[in-house]
Amino acid sequence: MSKKNQTHVVDNLWCIEENRFNQDTNKHFEGLFTQGNGYMHVRGSFEEGLRGAAQDEEYMRMPANVTLEQPRHTKSKWGTFIPGIVGKHPLLKEEIINLPYFLGIDLIIADEELNMEASTIREYKRWLDLRDGCLYRSLIWETEQGIDLKLCYKRFVSMEEKHLCLQQVQIEVLSGEGILDIRCGINPEVRTNGFNHFKEVLTEDNNSEYICTKTITDGGNSVLMLSGISASENICWSRLTQNQRIFFSGSRLLKAGDCLEIQKVTSVVTDRDLEEGTLIERGEKYLKYFFKEGWEKIYERHSRAWDSKWLYSDIEITGDDEAQLAIRTYIYHLIRANSENDSRVAICAKGYAGEAYFGHYFWDTEINMLPFFIHTNPQAARNLLMYRYNTLEGARKNALENGYEGAKYAWEASVTGEEQCPCWQYADHEIHITADIIYAMYHYVNSTEDIAFVRNFGVDMMVETARYWVQRVDRNKDGYYELLGVMGPDEYLPITRNNAFTNRMVKFSLEKTADLLQKIKQEDAKGYLEIENRLGLKELEIEKIKEVAEKLILPYDENTDIVPQSEDFESYADVDFNAIWKDRTKPFGNFISQEKNYRSKALKQADVLELMLLYPDDFTREQLTNAYDYYEPITTHDSSLSASVHGIVAAWMGRMPEAEKFLKKVMDIDMSEEKKGAAEGIHIANCGGLWQMIVYGFAGLKSAMWCDEIQLAPHLPDKWTKLEFTLAWHGKRYRITVTKEKHEITELY
Repeated sequence: MSKKNQTHVVDNLWCIEENRFNQDTNKHFEGLFTQGNGYMHVRGSFEEGLRGAAQDEEYMRMPANVTLEQPRHTKSKWGTFIPGIVGKHPLLKEEIINLPYFLGIDLIIADEELNMEASTIREYKRWLDLRDGCLYRSLIWETEQGIDLKLCYKRFVSMEEKHLCLQQVQIEVLSGEGILDIRCGINPEVRTNGFNHFKEVLTEDNNSEYICTKTITDGGNSVLMLSGISASENICWSRLTQNQRIFFSGSRLLKAGDCLEIQKVTSVVTDRDLEEGTLIERGEKYLKYFFKEGWEKIYERHSRAWDSKWLYSDIEITGDDEAQLAIRTYIYHLIRANSENDSRVAICAKGYAGEAYFGHYFWDTEINMLPFFIHTNPQAARNLLMYRYNTLEGARKNALENGYEGAKYAWEASVTGEEQCPCWQYADHEIHITADIIYAMYHYVNSTEDIAFVRNFGVDMMVETARYWVQRVDRNKDGYYELLGVMGPDEYLPITRNNAFTNRMVKFSLEKTADLLQKIKQEDAKGYLEIENRLGLKELEIEKIKEVAEKLILPYDENTDIVPQSEDFESYADVDFNAIWKDRTKPFGNFISQEKNYRSKALKQADVLELMLLYPDDFTREQLTNAYDYYEPITTHDSSLSASVHGIVAAWMGRMPEAEKFLKKVMDIDMSEEKKGAAEGIHIANCGGLWQMIVYGFAGLKSAMWCDEIQLAPHLPDKWTKLEFTLAWHGKRYRITVTKEKHEITELY
């Protein structure tokens, strides 16, 4: 028999641990332990599942306020996601599809199945190693027949061979004797938000040594899953089907002292992959590669690929182990969730770790996550912006549906770029995203000096969005332009007048568009003519863009004591938070009707402070302080986007106790076992928010948007003695070291 279970060293600064099984927190750890490689992602569910946690229940999930929604599944929710594999939804245009569950490994002794809820388990431990994305589980199973088995599980989704997932189970018999039955298979009995997106599921017998499931989705895609299996001892495997499930089945007599290792490998391919060959040819190619190369070689390449990611992404914190583990966890999920070579997709709001936001993309991508990629993996940042370019046609359709020319980017987008949001408040009025994308593009260009991106792709986005803005504004009796009926970042006020954040973003976008066109016209007459012909651009349009940019109202100036969230903000009702908000552990929105909330001064998240974060040179220190003191007490932080912004501003002001309070809040959003925040997926924008809080807030980095040289003004938390990270800046890499006494900037290459 094989050797005994191998031990794995758990590094508390690199590993997230679950030291006891608890049904109430299981779903949280499923989300937190999500594995992936950009191409595919799987939630950290148990190989054998949980008894009574049906995954094929069908129901209609009504799109609503996700912050306040009560999830349907309580114990467990499988998740297998491939960005870009989306299906039709009766209330939406597109939602990501939760694909068949290929991780299944069932162990049975004398008709007793291993089940974490029902079985007698001791010495349980499960952990995700962030260094290489490997998920481990170890336990001792005391069977009803008196057989004690030590089980050690390991699995990873290969970062190098992105179509492969490898699983391993090591079984050591501590006492007793009996026959172990093993089932390893693929289970298509899965629904997405209660909806069946599988038009057809075929369990194909291709006369090979593998099991095979081909799924035809209602989105028109074909997804092929192939699994192979091997064992350290000779086992006679048979291939069986049960309903739509297909699995290997084998048995082995085990005695005390015996050890058995089982390896399962699965390849996943789809018809949207940018590769040649049939599905079956490609699927079998990857499995043959595994059986030729073996576990160790594939793991080594996988591990090296993760090492290369961490080389430029890691943040090292000395003196605060909790913050160290949190930022590494959040960076891990940012890396994992990003498909850096596929510009047809972006990063969904749950980081492909859950179904909550239907797999849709928001402004989070550009404002919360893009800075991380700009300064750690500029190519990935460029790719995320290319997604917006590639979905420009969908943005044109959105504008047309609203009665405008040009392009209006969707509040909730998917692969087509068309509006997916079913809630009229956001779809119709939260329009700042169209300008946010242009801001983000310039942030990328100013950080990387990739001017070619603007000339080759960005100009189309800028002209088309400018056309939308020119029609979306209204001219008042004084000849100035306004934006009426606008929802800013604060989603608790839906239809306001001249939202300061939105108006500033639009003014920036229009000014940059006019400047760029003029610059190209002066420097590259041939190129400008090509733009004119391609976009049907007229000189009168450019003049109109300049006029609107110049005369668009900003409801503040340098003499404004408190920058108004919107021109009409003070007309809204004041709120007695103590009387309404009875339980501060729950969102404020649970205690007030939407109707009352929409006419009250109760903010969901940072709005004016977000504006000041993105345009720091526009405001005086006094304005920043006044805004923080005025708006923070009336901000509920019901959104996960809010705490990091407030933490950054508090650090800028040197109010470190408040900054550290927000640091704790940001970390707890997904890390807290008590709050169970990762149950429905990772708050991936908050992951980017923590990175920004550390880099922009505590290290005090001034945004590359507004300066050419690296400038730091550090304010470290009390416990932190050193902060180190690597920064990509203008095509070079720099090592940043910050202590209480000084900071150093070292050029690496």
